[in-house]
Amino acid sequence: MRFLTAAILFVVSALLILVGIAQRTVWHPPANHIQAIQVEEKTPLIVLKASALQKFPGNPIVQVKTTGKAFIAAGRQADVDAWVGSTNHVVVTGLSGDAPTQLLASVVNGSGKLANPAGSDLWRAEVNSVGDLSTRVKLVDKTAVLIASDGFADAPTSIAITWPIVFDPTSSNVLIIFGGVLLLAAVILNWLAWYQMRKERGPRRRTPRAPQGPKMRRRRNRSSAPVRGRRSARNLSVAVAGLVVAGSLTGCSTQPGQAGASPSSSGATSILQPPVVTEAQLSVVVKRIASVVAVADASRDSKVLASRVSGPAYDSRKAHYILQKASKKIGKLPAIATQQLSLVLPAATNLWPRTVMAITSTGVAGDLPQMLVLQQKTPRSQYMLWYNIGMLPGAKLPVVNTAAVGAIPVAADSLFLKIAPDALPTAFGDLIDKGSSSLSAPMFDVTNDEYYQQIAASQQSQATNLNNATIKMKHLLGNPNVISLSTVNSGALVAVFMNDKYVIKPKDRTQAVAVSGSEKLLLGAAGSPTGIKSFYGTMLLFYVPAIASKDKIKTLGATQVLLSVKSM
Repeated sequence: MRFLTAAILFVVSALLILVGIAQRTVWHPPANHIQAIQVEEKTPLIVLKASALQKFPGNPIVQVKTTGKAFIAAGRQADVDAWVGSTNHVVVTGLSGDAPTQLLASVVNGSGKLANPAGSDLWRAEVNSVGDLSTRVKLVDKTAVLIASDGFADAPTSIAITWPIVFDPTSSNVLIIFGGVLLLAAVILNWLAWYQMRKERGPRRRTPRAPQGPKMRRRRNRSSAPVRGRRSARNLSVAVAGLVVAGSLTGCSTQPGQAGASPSSSGATSILQPPVVTEAQLSVVVKRIASVVAVADASRDSKVLASRVSGPAYDSRKAHYILQKASKKIGKLPAIATQQLSLVLPAATNLWPRTVMAITSTGVAGDLPQMLVLQQKTPRSQYMLWYNIGMLPGAKLPVVNTAAVGAIPVAADSLFLKIAPDALPTAFGDLIDKGSSSLSAPMFDVTNDEYYQQIAASQQSQATNLNNATIKMKHLLGNPNVISLSTVNSGALVAVFMNDKYVIKPKDRTQAVAVSGSEKLLLGAAGSPTGIKSFYGTMLLFYVPAIASKDKIKTLGATQVLLSVKSM
């Protein structure tokens, strides 16, 4: 019996080992899936749709062959289509049905303007070279690829897409190891059977057999009762061995390199649409903006600044350049911090303009973080820095969505918040002027608001100390582009520009209004007998809760600059 069991184990182990070896040799999948296409039409742009890039599982490698310039960019398919627009281009898609692994190139004629796609903020990755070029494309959120030379000349037409096949040796290893264990067990069992047989044999003498009488032969019972004995045990062992072999063979899965369904996109569920940028993409954009701002700060040239900075952030820095040119004692404004991105909140939309809020910091102890608010007006324009707001000490942000989910843009005149975002400067300014007697006081929480406390105290002190002059203060919306993104609890983070106008007039003609510091530099004189008009701009970041919430509006960040001083 032991010899039989050992033989069965030996056969099963041999089969398992052979199947394991076959998976690594005869049944081993090819190294790559390769799809090559030669585009017949000459166009400046070629778009590889997501359907072409998802023909096989995995992240493909896109290769182009050319002797001239080559450019490859990857981005969300909606972004690539929006950038290309109505420009003449070729679209490469994946076929379905009878030829699921083939690619189809079709020409799309249009009258759009040509442009160089290099350096666009829409791309999540881009490479360029002179000659052959290849890059691995990460498939996230329905990724597409744009191929060009420089956007004006014809794009390379020889294209190949390669999907590396990752072979998983786990099943092969299990079969070989399990087969080896069974083989070892067969050897041990066979040795034990041989040893026991040798032990039981020993020296024996032949003895004469005693005469025996006639034997009665019994009839064999042909009933259906189960037969027990060596033969039945042997049949049972063979059956068990067959089941083991069949289970090991049927347990072999399909090779991972075979064609199948396309990989799914990111596991994050967007509110409405995917976020407009990824964290890695935004990090590149912020560094580009910081580089331009650094050059502009060094040269004090607002024309350089205009390429990546707009709106209140541009007005504030331009005014500071004027102060620096008037006096060497005026230092530089804080540079755009790029060392750490502690918060990334992109809008979740497919429309333009697109908005992103990001909190950055230098990583140096004592340096307050900055809230950067970026906006992209059109697909072919770059993200511009609209607000650069210094965060207030101790400011606590509300709970917001992750960068992988994004936030819903909120309209400037939204009625679902405690107050419409574009009405914040008037309401907050009235609170600064009147304090607790202001009608808007119940809406705001200014208990730990350092900006409010300093500005309110400064205005009150100035009004009290003006004995021979009068002062009028007015706080208005300084720029109509109020940028707001929703929070988890249906509130909103609001970036707004407040224009602070101060008019000081002497009470009689024998008096004059004196100015000092930065106001003196911009005015170019120590004062004016007719009065002074001073304009300050304040970039503010508010948290505005939902209209039904019991929370109050809080100031999270503020940056004030002197814009201009005029004599009346």
